[in-house]
Amino acid sequence: MKQRVLILGAKDCAAHAAEAAGRAGLEAVVATSVPNEPEAMADAARTNGAEGIYCADEAHVEAAAAASSKLGFPCLSEYAARLLHSKEALRSALARETGLNPRYGIAGSLAETEQIIRRLGLPAVVKPLEGAWGQGALIVRDIADAPLAFTRAVKHASSGRVLLEPYLPGHEYRVICHRSQGRWSTLMVYSNVPAEHDHLFDRALVAPVRVAGPLRDKLRASVRTVMRVMGGGHGLVVLEFMVSGEGLHLVELSRISQSWALATELFPAISGIDLLEVDVASALGKPFDTKPRFKVCAALWWLTARSGVVSAVHGEEKVRAVPGVVRLQLNAQPGTVLGHQVDVPSRDAVGHVLVTARSPRRALEKAQYASEYVRIDTRAALGQ
Repeated sequence: MKQRVLILGAKDCAAHAAEAAGRAGLEAVVATSVPNEPEAMADAARTNGAEGIYCADEAHVEAAAAASSKLGFPCLSEYAARLLHSKEALRSALARETGLNPRYGIAGSLAETEQIIRRLGLPAVVKPLEGAWGQGALIVRDIADAPLAFTRAVKHASSGRVLLEPYLPGHEYRVICHRSQGRWSTLMVYSNVPAEHDHLFDRALVAPVRVAGPLRDKLRASVRTVMRVMGGGHGLVVLEFMVSGEGLHLVELSRISQSWALATELFPAISGIDLLEVDVASALGKPFDTKPRFKVCAALWWLTARSGVVSAVHGEEKVRAVPGVVRLQLNAQPGTVLGHQVDVPSRDAVGHVLVTARSPRRALEKAQYASEYVRIDTRAALGQ
């Protein structure tokens, strides 16, 4: 008889997690309408005979950890869940125990936002204190844009407050860590190509990335420090580091479920392992072999399109003919309404291409090259 796992969270995230549970040989019970309260989640688990609870998004992670702890299920510690959900809690913990924080400030009003921007200097990043996927985040290059940035960010902040940090051009290194049975290990280091303009989401991901010399030692030490601060638990987390002229800092801490394309497409392409399967299985304490079955490099490049109603899509066959293309995912089809690409959901609405190669640089070049074959025609409004 299959083990049963209760999956919580927003519909799209829960759907991806349920599919991963099926691939892992588990029976998924999806409950997207359960209140975001530990007792309600625990009751849902008991009612459905679940042996574990998996939280598929960031918003429910704290309550899910508390419910799992109450039932004695394998889970992230409640403290670790708090750090994943609240940027304020993460910044406070890092300030107490590490030197990994960038300069930052927290504001609850436009006046405070403008004051902190002047202290940090321009350009600055304004983002919700809670949330994910780059929603509500904006790079401010002129103090006159502070009202727009604060208004956008606060709409996505459950606390009504925003986090501000200096925008420091540099190089990002993201580290995937797996914690199970009281031990943790590093699975991969990867990097990104940032989006254009002033939005905070990725245009591309590339893996694996090799880090050498003193930076490798510093990165390893920083990963150990963050994992120590997080404490115990089960599952996969992503540590996002920025190396800039001001040093090495941890800028984000997230669940692997927040990056399903990375977990279910990019990582399997380079290793044969589906990270979302691993993460869901960890909710049951189920051991999972994370040793790579093969090794190759890959890049995932997200497509672009003008906002409007899609009227036609061209170039699919040309993309698939490019050597190394593993997958072309076209979410935009005739009739699809596309908004401006300002965050992860609006970016993902178009699609992406996944390419493998012998080196990260070559994979990235081929992914960009292949993506340029796709042309998506849009019209300004319905009926035109």
